[in-house]
Amino acid sequence: MVLDRYIFRLWAGPFAGGMLVVLGILLLGRALKLLGQIGDSPEAWRLMGELLVFTIPYFLLLTIPMAFFLSMQNTITSLQQDSEMDALRAAGISYTRMFRSLLVMAFLLWFVLSYVALYMLPQSQLSFNQLLLKVYELKGVLSFSPQRFSQDSDPITVYVEGEKADNVYQGIFLEDRQQQASVYYLAEEGEFRPAGNRLQLILRHGVRLEGQGNSQRMLRFEEYKVSLPIQALRMKRQHLGDHPTTMKPAMLWQHIQKTQDPIAVAEWHRRLGLPFLVLVLFLFALPLSLTPKRSGKAGSLLLGIGVLIALYNTQLLLLRQIEQGHFPGWTIWLSHMVTLGLGLYLWRRAERDQLPALLAQGGESIYLVHQWLQQRLGRRLDEPGA
Repeated sequence: MVLDRYIFRLWAGPFAGGMLVVLGILLLGRALKLLGQIGDSPEAWRLMGELLVFTIPYFLLLTIPMAFFLSMQNTITSLQQDSEMDALRAAGISYTRMFRSLLVMAFLLWFVLSYVALYMLPQSQLSFNQLLLKVYELKGVLSFSPQRFSQDSDPITVYVEGEKADNVYQGIFLEDRQQQASVYYLAEEGEFRPAGNRLQLILRHGVRLEGQGNSQRMLRFEEYKVSLPIQALRMKRQHLGDHPTTMKPAMLWQHIQKTQDPIAVAEWHRRLGLPFLVLVLFLFALPLSLTPKRSGKAGSLLLGIGVLIALYNTQLLLLRQIEQGHFPGWTIWLSHMVTLGLGLYLWRRAERDQLPALLAQGGESIYLVHQWLQQRLGRRLDEPGA
């Protein structure tokens, strides 16, 4: 128990500090993004704090696994640099026993994050959307939330992939049902300009589809102008369950069983998969941190950051493919099982002091590259006239 408390104390400080720093950076980035949407309305500015609070559950799903992993790496490298790990290993203590308290924390965080993802995340997403709608109403302008069918009224449906600049969007889908036959527009980008009681859409690089079956007509265009009544684009206030991102677990599961909606399938596996990364990262922390002492902490931490980037990008890529219906939902868990198996294999090799040479020298290689760059930079600064 004394060893467990000691390891936990070494880990807890960097974990709390790292989580707060990363969470602060993410909140600052979101705040800067919201600044352009909120405008100069004093009332809207008062809502900024509430908007940021509603983003915290999602950011916790990202920051806690990262902070857990990096703080565990920091703990291991600190023990190694101070030769404490050598003494513990000489006393016959295994790595599994040494970091038992962190394994318990990994399971605890997995359960906590699963609750956040399944129950708190949909409610916070709904509250964020409703509050953002209130901000738009205060501004008196139309705005489109990326990757949401935010303008989903009877005659018009608009979907945008992202926002490039003020009122300029990319990845646009527009369905106009004002006439007897629906008209569809798909464009790489477009600009939305209010003009009185109408909205002028200047779409670029896309297609216009009209009609059904054999009578369907397709027109490719470099630029196409569409004029729509603003009343048809009135903002729709969301309710719990209107979109998979705002569905409670039971509601989301029933929706998947009835419709097999790929967006709902991706949302289900996203909520379950992100918390599971804590367990995967626990297994990778040890083998990635056992680098030669002279490389210090920098080499292993940079190696760990590279693995973090690879894991998160893989998850995002797979979720995007599932959302588009290209991959079944279980592929995300196939990825988890592969990484979990690799982590277990590397942990067992570390227990036997038989880590693969490439991995064992990974941190050393990064250290040597860092030293080489430092020397080159030092020479340039020492040159006359530099």
